Amino acid sequence: MNSIYWMIFMGLLLNIPSLAPVLFLRKTQNNLKVSISVRLFLLNAFLVLSLVTVSQNITQNYGLFPIWLVWGAIALYMVTLVSTVKFVRKDLTVGKSRAVILSSFLIVYATRFHAVFSDMYGSGYTLNRYNAAWTFFFLFACLLAYLGCAGSKTYSGYSASSSASQPEYFKPTKGYETQSQIDYDIAERGGVFYPILI
Repeated sequence: MNSIYWMIFMGLLLNIPSLAPVLFLRKTQNNLKVSISVRLFLLNAFLVLSLVTVSQNITQNYGLFPIWLVWGAIALYMVTLVSTVKFVRKDLTVGKSRAVILSSFLIVYATRFHAVFSDMYGSGYTLNRYNAAWTFFFLFACLLAYLGCAGSKTYSGYSASSSASQPEYFKPTKGYETQSQIDYDIAERGGVFYPILI
């Protein structure tokens, strides 16, 4: 049991470098950076847990992990992803949100590349079903994060609302009226001024 706890502890320590993108956020308060770092750490932990359980159960004839653990890891990852994206999008633009989350994911993948692709028999890096499944579901997780960061907020940080005032070219002005409206105005004005002319 001690070896299992040690593996879990080392696996969590490997997620620390994935928090580096938060350090590059400028004009951001320190408490906000700490909150984003904690959420990213949990998100990466559940991401690795889901990748390991799903990849092992797909590539093994008999699942190495119980099915409830696989579904539980995926559910925890999805819940953490949604909450993290919502939290990050409150204070960051679309571009910064995607850059922080996706670069954090890439660091997680890079730190585990040797363990995922290296052959235990010392024959170098090999491509097998396990690391192929790992890579496929990692890219799928990145796609979910990319789509989750999309929204109505633009890169400039302006959120367009439906109740916003219409642009000037939507306002009816005399210069942009149609010919029928101009004819109608002339007819109305002629009716108004006709008694005066008489």
